[in-house]
Amino acid sequence: MPTHIKTYDGSEDPEDHLKFFQTAAKKERWAMPTWCHMFNSTLTGNARVWFDNLLAESIDNYVDLKKTFLENYLQQKKCIKDPIELHNIKQRDGESTEDFVRRYKLESRMSKEHQNA
Repeated sequence: MPTHIKTYDGSEDPEDHLKFFQTAAKKERWAMPTWCHMFNSTLTGNARVWFDNLLAESIDNYVDLKKTFLENYLQQKKCIKDPIELHNIKQRDGESTEDFVRRYKLESRMSKEHQNA
């Protein structure tokens, strides 16, 4: 796997991950069946669990894998929030401070103010 390809855990924009992966696959001139095997190696955490739980023989090719991946992770697509919305992010019942801070940082990265910085 090319070293510049980051792993994907399900918490970021899936289209960004696909763009980097596809660029690398084309540059490396992998055969299409290799794309599926190599894509699998870019997944960690929640995304790895998702992949491991796909039904056997439910994916026939990279196009199927890409479609299924996007259907599952498209809600992570970047959206730009108004900075005022950040004020409304509250710690959830039972959410640890560490988890809240992680979630707050993730959501604040998507604010208009941060995008324009």
